[in-house]
Amino acid sequence: MSATSSEDLFLLESSSFDFSSEGDDIMAPTGSLSQRLYENRFKLFGGAVIILLTMSIILIVTVDIHNSKDVTKFLLYVEEKLEMMDKSLQEAAWKYNTDLSDENLQKLIDAESEYNQELVYILANAKGFSNIDQYTPEQQRKLNLLKQYGGVPLDSEKQAELSELISEMEGIYSKGTVDGKYLDPDLEGIMAKSRDYNELLQVWSGWRNAVGVPIGKKFELYVELMNIGAQDNGFDDAGKFWKSGYDMTTEEFATDIDRLWTQILPLYKKLHCYVRTKLIEHYGVDKIGEDGLIPAHLLGNMWAQDWSNIIDILKPYPDVSSIDVTDQLEKDNYNAVKMHELSQEFYESLGYDPLPDSFWKKSMLEKPDGKEAVCHASAWDFGNDDLRIKMCTKINQEDLLVIHHEQGHLYYDHYYKNQPYLFRNGANDGFHESIGDTIQLSVMNPSHLYDIGLLKEYTFSEERLINDQMQMALTKISFLPFGYLIDQWRWLVFSNEISPDNYNQKWWELRETYQGIKSPVQQDTDSFDAGAKYHVAASVPYMRYFIAHILQFQFHRSLCEEAGQSPIYQCSIYENTDAGNIFKNMLKNGASKPWQESLSAVTGQTVMDAEAIKEYFSPLSNWLDEHNSGKTCPWSD
Repeated sequence: MSATSSEDLFLLESSSFDFSSEGDDIMAPTGSLSQRLYENRFKLFGGAVIILLTMSIILIVTVDIHNSKDVTKFLLYVEEKLEMMDKSLQEAAWKYNTDLSDENLQKLIDAESEYNQELVYILANAKGFSNIDQYTPEQQRKLNLLKQYGGVPLDSEKQAELSELISEMEGIYSKGTVDGKYLDPDLEGIMAKSRDYNELLQVWSGWRNAVGVPIGKKFELYVELMNIGAQDNGFDDAGKFWKSGYDMTTEEFATDIDRLWTQILPLYKKLHCYVRTKLIEHYGVDKIGEDGLIPAHLLGNMWAQDWSNIIDILKPYPDVSSIDVTDQLEKDNYNAVKMHELSQEFYESLGYDPLPDSFWKKSMLEKPDGKEAVCHASAWDFGNDDLRIKMCTKINQEDLLVIHHEQGHLYYDHYYKNQPYLFRNGANDGFHESIGDTIQLSVMNPSHLYDIGLLKEYTFSEERLINDQMQMALTKISFLPFGYLIDQWRWLVFSNEISPDNYNQKWWELRETYQGIKSPVQQDTDSFDAGAKYHVAASVPYMRYFIAHILQFQFHRSLCEEAGQSPIYQCSIYENTDAGNIFKNMLKNGASKPWQESLSAVTGQTVMDAEAIKEYFSPLSNWLDEHNSGKTCPWSD
């Protein structure tokens, strides 16, 4: 090994790696980085993990960084070391998320410290390989992916402060109550089922006062620390860092997202016009108002991101049944385990493996007795095919779909497990969210639900089709502007285009502009309604969900074509192994290829495109054109 100048040194912990090996006998990594816990605190920084520095004994190794063999050894070290430490970190995170005790929080902080003392050296020394054009395409991709693990302050005190701050905000959210009622299932249940205007207003406002206000008091400091971390790692602000992980420039990514929003806006406007008209019929114009907007608390969901719970008000043909399998799930004595088994059976019908034993032994499928836990559903990959789900399962149609979504994460994890460590992730974060959502589109096909016994009768009719499409649109289309605007707001916050004094005002301006909804109450000076959403409190980037809602329809259309089924709104790929294999082969790639190549492998397209959404909902779109004709819709027009 040749000697180099001091600028070419990199630091490695002495106990970790034998540089005499060329790597042929190194075991393929099997762990997953903490950033891959899809909904938990380690993905809070858009791929970054808080670095809590501690002192360690290190060995200075001289390496010629211009020699491709040395970058090979460096990357082997990175993947081996992070894999070794990832298991204990994730176990600590799991214990905290399933039991929100102070003791478990301290153990989690300790595990973070141990893990991240290595990561700080890795990130610092990766800069020595910045002239990546001389390396192989695989090495270049790994080095570029490694950059996504930065984004936190270099100062150790600021690192600890940011870590603790986010833990506090997530704790406020997870422990929040209104009149002694927790969010899940109590408050969410009221928002879904009540049709009492004042009761809904009390719960909606109470939740924002309980969690949004105290989180808002911490958010300005959070923004400051996030931006310090981004700037310490070469980005203008944290928003630019979040936008940097998509195999294109941040400007190209923002432009692409805007293009997709423009594609689906006309369909959303049609849906908004119809829903507002029906709500006026139900509640009266005095409650809805004449400004064209919809009061946010009347849409059946705490955040107005899914309107399907008020299908009883919105059903186009009230005397014709529509899909809701909740009653049948209860009649058939489904419990949490049985619902997860039903989801697994769908994936198995595509030729996929059953979930590993660890899933059934270690998952948290119900809220634990006597403990506070993070009920927000999430999928976890601990490496070595140790796959788990954490959720407080409710026996209803909504959670049945959530289960298929979360298992989609796990099947992605399962099939890319043989990739090198840095490639064990989705092609982009939207891909990871889209896998289970693609399956949902087949699961909710009424013929499929009839075949598996969750619908006891089904006869096709045009009226039934419109009812079913409305039910689906109230979930999928209603979400799109919400998925789009959360990070639009945060990007503006991080770039200081929105000042702390205007956080809440600009939040509602964006919600009015993109969603056409309004706050039902006068906002106080200390209101911070963005903090009433988990992903804001927990610092989880949200644009991935918007992307996933585009991708799932692109994937579904192509898989239906492979299955020989049309139209796509009547397609289910259940039991079609040809379609399953196409999807599976893409899953196996993980992050080893740019997402454009992974998309092309399934769809033949290299760009995200919302045309498949428009095709899927074409019957409903035509029906809405006729039904809305002559209606006054100030926001939509």
